[in-house]
Amino acid sequence: MTKEKLTLEAIRKDLMKVTAWSISNKAVWRFSYIIPFTLLAILVGILLRNPWIGILIFSIAAYHIVRYVIEYQEYKAQKRAVTETVERGDISISVEQLSHIAVETIYEPHQIGKRGRSTKTVKMFYFQSSANWRVPSFDRHYEWSKEFNISTNGLENISISGDDFYYVSLQKHHDIAYIYPCKNFDLDSSLMK
Repeated sequence: MTKEKLTLEAIRKDLMKVTAWSISNKAVWRFSYIIPFTLLAILVGILLRNPWIGILIFSIAAYHIVRYVIEYQEYKAQKRAVTETVERGDISISVEQLSHIAVETIYEPHQIGKRGRSTKTVKMFYFQSSANWRVPSFDRHYEWSKEFNISTNGLENISISGDDFYYVSLQKHHDIAYIYPCKNFDLDSSLMK
């Protein structure tokens, strides 16, 4: 089986995708509060002819607007960090041995249809070194790859306890990370520093 070269550009694409996925998760959750509370504030303010009650209700939406603006600023900083850090080569690449894959329930408010949920079930890859990686909910992983463009289920199916993975993260933002199976990918010579 031939291995594909893992380049700095491919890593940058995957880390940018993880960063964008992170902010989209937050946006869906925040807007599930902003829109209904804004509409409720307008409706109550008009029906009761008391703008103060409407303003009080809108304060809940305002809180989520402010939090979203802060999170969006963090996203822009992370996006800039991914671009600048990868260009400078300030990424951390380690070889980690897979311990196990687990399905966990975490606190992450989100919408399913019209109903809000406070918890979400996610897949986590755990490694012997105690590092872990949350599988982003992408349709495809390694989209830049000609041979190993696979689904989330495909990634889970080819991952066996004891397999080695390249664990790539930003040095100053360790939560922005991606994994690559060593049996499918080799590091490009420019990454062997």
